Amino acid sequence: RNDLYNSLLEQSFSFYDQQRTGQLMARATGDINMLGRFFNFGFRMALSSLLLLILAIYSMVSLNSRLTLVSIIVLPFLTVSTMRYSRKISPMWREVREQNGEITNRIQENLSGLRVVRGFSNEEYEIEKFVRELDEYFEININMARIRAFFWPLANLISSAGLVLIIWYGGNQVISGALTIGSLVAFYFYLNLLMRPVRMLGFMTGMFIRAGAAAERIFEIIDADIEVHDREGAEELKNVEGKVSFEDVWFSYDGENMILKDIDLGVSPGETVAILGATGSGKSSIINLIPRFYDVSKGSIKIDGVDIRDYTIESLRKHIGIVRQDSFIFSKTLRENISYGVDEAELEDISEAARQAKIHSFIEELPEGYDTRVGERGVTLSGGQKQRLAIARALLKNPKILILDDSTSSVDTQTEYEIQQALDELLEDRTTFIITQRLSSIKKADYIIVLEDGEIAEEGKHDDLMESRGIYYRLYQTQITGGAS
Repeated sequence: RNDLYNSLLEQSFSFYDQQRTGQLMARATGDINMLGRFFNFGFRMALSSLLLLILAIYSMVSLNSRLTLVSIIVLPFLTVSTMRYSRKISPMWREVREQNGEITNRIQENLSGLRVVRGFSNEEYEIEKFVRELDEYFEININMARIRAFFWPLANLISSAGLVLIIWYGGNQVISGALTIGSLVAFYFYLNLLMRPVRMLGFMTGMFIRAGAAAERIFEIIDADIEVHDREGAEELKNVEGKVSFEDVWFSYDGENMILKDIDLGVSPGETVAILGATGSGKSSIINLIPRFYDVSKGSIKIDGVDIRDYTIESLRKHIGIVRQDSFIFSKTLRENISYGVDEAELEDISEAARQAKIHSFIEELPEGYDTRVGERGVTLSGGQKQRLAIARALLKNPKILILDDSTSSVDTQTEYEIQQALDELLEDRTTFIITQRLSSIKKADYIIVLEDGEIAEEGKHDDLMESRGIYYRLYQTQITGGAS
């Protein structure tokens, strides 16, 4: 369980691009529990049955080798039937675990999107889809039950045939005087001991197959390649000045379709760069490359003249603060949310970060103040409050490089103005990348780049771009003046 959890936290973002949360949750809970039951119960049962099998056979051979040979005539038949059972049931158990993951995923999606489901009065539709998932799960289990209903009686019949053979052959031996009744009774007792683990063979085989299917799904994650990892000999990033440069950077999520093409950009320490562009132009991709959430497909990104791949990932990300449009709030206290990632932060520093992010007064009005616990994903907070909480978290981290990904999108104009006032002073000593749809908030940026189809279409200062009357000019006029020239 610990290895799986560590693997999930260490995996690259590209791994999660191809996975569904519900399936991962099913593996981290149901599959892990299935494997645990095997080692806690099935494994011990298998060992004790094996020991009993060896002792019984040894005693039988010591008592009468001929009777022993007669009794094991049925074993090849039992082995063949067990192998056929395994071949049929194994893929079905894999289907069961996969379908269980689908059910878990369905529940997770509907709980996360409950407001959308109810907002569209779509409960009946979602229930119907869930019932279909359950029907598939039920059908697979019924098919397995049919196979078990045939195999287990067959296994018992074969093992019972061994007892019948012993009674028949041993009885003839007693009649002929070659064997005493006492020896036959003793042999029959040992044979019964032998048949106990044999009769359990079907049950243990099923448990082994279930554990194997669960283990296969678990190790698919544990053994998955981590695409973004530390290079051999990577060094700690220390004493950051904040110079960031993109040199002939190309990037693709799938290795084929290039999202970014030939990006060249140099940012001096303390400068603020604004990145604009239509949806899908590559804005978010640029900022995802700086903390190495993904690696470039071609070219390099450097901090203070050193390729970021030559730094350890942990030390690199410690010097980068990120405030995203969809900031995640943990189901913890406000104090814990702001101080997340900053060990042993003092309340004075936490409240100062909150004050700079313009959320301190709101927190102070709460009955429990900074010890107020917020709901899951910050459900008890408004969009603006969650955004300011995330900004406070980034400010407490005090990074040399700051990334604001549409971080004022969820606040009103007045709140944006207040946050911008706080940020103006704080951004002076930080290299900052800003993505925003509000052009009014980036006029003071030292440099502006406009992306189009993954390429830099325009770049320069606000006044220069306005004079050129290109894409930026048209965007600005449309948003600020409603299209007036």
